Amino acid sequence: MNLIIIKVGLIKTQRSLTKLFKNMTNRKKKGFTLIELLIVIGIIAILAAAIIIAINPGQQFKQARNATRWSHMNSLANGVYSYVISNGGVYPPGCPPAHPATTTIYAGGSGTSCDALIPDHLTALPTPPLGSERYLIQFDNVGESRIKISSDHAEATGIQVVQ
Repeated sequence: MNLIIIKVGLIKTQRSLTKLFKNMTNRKKKGFTLIELLIVIGIIAILAAAIIIAINPGQQFKQARNATRWSHMNSLANGVYSYVISNGGVYPPGCPPAHPATTTIYAGGSGTSCDALIPDHLTALPTPPLGSERYLIQFDNVGESRIKISSDHAEATGIQVVQ
């Protein structure tokens, strides 16, 4: 009889241990380990850094401002030439002044004598994309047959309209 009790006890102990190991393996499958999470976060950070470098938002904003500048300068040149055509070849008073002087248009269109362009040839003088920036209008040659419009901002180097 004692032999049977010991045998039944061993079987019960073996069943308990099997159950315990099953519970331990089930617990491991319920979530991620800290190392797995850190590896995934590291991979995401590397990919995000690569995308930000590829997009380069500073360069994109600079290109957008330069496109705005070019559009404004082109509008100013078209407005001046529209005035010239409407007035029999006469330029607006002081816009542009005699070569090599420069007419300056400040942000918001103040500080210039190009107001004769408004409202018939331009709806308003264009406002540069940066507040400290100004558009400069001048004759490009001594014969005063071409005008050059540029910006005084360092970011706009090389952007100009000559007509």
